[in-house]
Amino acid sequence: MQCPYCSGDSSVTETRVTADGLRRRRVCTACKRRFTTYEKLGAPGLKVSKRDGSIEPFDTDKLLRALERIAAHRETVTTDDLRRIARDIEATLVDSGRKSVAWSDIVALALARLENIDHVSAQRLAANYTDESGAIRLDGETRARPVQQLGLPLDDET
Repeated sequence: MQCPYCSGDSSVTETRVTADGLRRRRVCTACKRRFTTYEKLGAPGLKVSKRDGSIEPFDTDKLLRALERIAAHRETVTTDDLRRIARDIEATLVDSGRKSVAWSDIVALALARLENIDHVSAQRLAANYTDESGAIRLDGETRARPVQQLGLPLDDET
């Protein structure tokens, strides 16, 4: 690792394991200044196929933020619970050996895990994927005809 001050080589004086990865204290061999580096395990090579057909890399932090929004204002669900759920979902997907995963698979895994912790949060997540008939649609099936909303005409009727 190069020194951020003089670009000289550095050596590690101390390494600590943190929840997010490794923290290393380093000292430059040239200018003798100390600095800290943080190492985080790289994201797995998972790709997510989204509803609109686009593909993006799997992001555990994005999943965690979504879970936090769903479990907002629920005292029974802690941030540590949500972090554990997100990591467990990521581990399950990585262990499956697939390179690409559908968004509906991630939702199904999150629903199963949230149901065990907080039923209301699981219902909030399911509500985002419920159609007008009340059925949860996770398989990405499209409706035969779009539903008219707010009394506005549909595009093909104009």
